[in-house]
Amino acid sequence: MTRASPPRSSTRSPLSSSSRKALTALDNHSFRWVEGARPWKEVSKVDIALPSATQNEVSEDEAKALIASGAKFIAEGSNMGCTQEAIEVFEAHRREKKGEAIWYAPGKAANAGGVAVSGLEMAQNSQRLSWTAEEVDEKLKGIMKQCFENCLETAKEYITPAEGEFPSLVGGANVAGFRKVAAAMQAQGDWW
Repeated sequence: MTRASPPRSSTRSPLSSSSRKALTALDNHSFRWVEGARPWKEVSKVDIALPSATQNEVSEDEAKALIASGAKFIAEGSNMGCTQEAIEVFEAHRREKKGEAIWYAPGKAANAGGVAVSGLEMAQNSQRLSWTAEEVDEKLKGIMKQCFENCLETAKEYITPAEGEFPSLVGGANVAGFRKVAAAMQAQGDWW
């Protein structure tokens, strides 16, 4: 069990619990419930979409709706949050719109934070340490930054984009993931 200690200084992270707003802070905002609908086609303007609840949460039509609503970043917070058809829509948009395209981060990379924090928890417990929430956040930020950079650099190395085109984070995550597994198998002597 991980237990966060109180902050060691008066400097607080922007992610600290005291800076988070309660849902009641949104009481003066206008919301509408749409029975049986998912949110992706119900918004007229969106900057960031984080499909996080289940597999296949964003379909092809919903991916097109997110693009039409102006989404700039889409990152899966669940395993396979987008259908293959939705991913193809995002990748086609990346190729077509080049530097104006959305950034789509697949779950195998964008969703790595949960596994990373579990690893941090095991390291903390095995060393009998107690990190603050801010320390865990900082370590997680470093891990996720490295994950993004690894996907980006791997995509640049193995997948030649058209001029002005964003590198494919999908391709970069796939190749980087394969290379990591292959290296681990080789290190263990499980190599063909």
